[in-house]
Amino acid sequence: MRAIGNTLRLMLGGIFMRAASIYLLALLSTLSLVSANAFASGKTDVIYLKNGDRLTGEIKQLNYGELRFSTSEMGTIYIKWAGIARIESDHYIQMELRDGTRVFGQLPPDLNTNDNVLIVKTLKKEPLTVAITEVIRAEQINVKDPFLSRLNGHVKVGLNYTQASDVLTWNFDGDVKYRTQKRLTSLSFNSTLTKKGDGTDTKRNNLIGSRQWFLSDRWFYFGALSAQQNEELGLELRVSATSGIGRFIVQTDKTELALFTGLSVNTEKETGETDANNSLSDSGANLELMMALDYTFYRLYSPKMRINFAPTIYQGITDSDRFRGNLNLSVRQEFISDLFWDLSFYYDYDNKPLQGALGNEDYGVITSLGYEF
Repeated sequence: MRAIGNTLRLMLGGIFMRAASIYLLALLSTLSLVSANAFASGKTDVIYLKNGDRLTGEIKQLNYGELRFSTSEMGTIYIKWAGIARIESDHYIQMELRDGTRVFGQLPPDLNTNDNVLIVKTLKKEPLTVAITEVIRAEQINVKDPFLSRLNGHVKVGLNYTQASDVLTWNFDGDVKYRTQKRLTSLSFNSTLTKKGDGTDTKRNNLIGSRQWFLSDRWFYFGALSAQQNEELGLELRVSATSGIGRFIVQTDKTELALFTGLSVNTEKETGETDANNSLSDSGANLELMMALDYTFYRLYSPKMRINFAPTIYQGITDSDRFRGNLNLSVRQEFISDLFWDLSFYYDYDNKPLQGALGNEDYGVITSLGYEF
């Protein structure tokens, strides 16, 4: 376990120290390239609406009852899924049905001539009939497109100040996701700086890279590498590797609930501790049981809103007396297309915090503005 801990530190320690600037630069570059549609696929998809209108463009993604559709004349628009009669597309689309079935294929014009059904031409060239009301998730996966054009995610920035307590809080949060037919790869970063009038400033940073491998019946494997810092809890650096299995328990056009469980191995460094005097590094790595839940509720109209609730707990195995966890709750409301206002609450707990910790818990409320791409 000691060798694993030292290896994790060598692999991820340096990455974490440079993560904020590198991540922000990469995210801004991605935004400029994606926004400019430098590598956009041909806009040849056709959407027939139930009111008789016809739209030509490019299918991007269906989430929570709303289809993201890119057009040449109107830019990116959002179409209520319940208002679509039929679709024609020569692009490859990954669809998820209410019963957990995943369907991958094209929607050729010569097959899709009737309303309320989708005739999917699968990789086996066999047509498969799907009721349009059974589709709850969909995303175009064009393997011929360049890498950058297949990224999506968000970025948000918040700045809060309370005069009575003389506390200033700055937050940056962002993620980038890349999906193929059978995998979802994501990179996320969150940074919170709290400046207090008494001089006890603290930093909280999280960098997580993860991948999910989709299986049948809503099951999936996952793996993640992460680095955390939380000076409130006396944590200068924790590098972790986690792997396990999960399942989507509920998937509808309004809600999504996923459960995760697995094993996590990590090594930690206390605030103010040097590499020459690092007792935790000498003790090797910590092995923990990880359990998590991720719940999302989405309201499509009046106004459009997304609520996400994500608690995670870690039960020590090498140190069975240690228990820690975190909770993230966010409420996001869109006010202009792709721009949103966000209210977030975070809570971190450790029943055996590291030396130098100001307490065994850390929490905060953050308001921010963000952009989704």
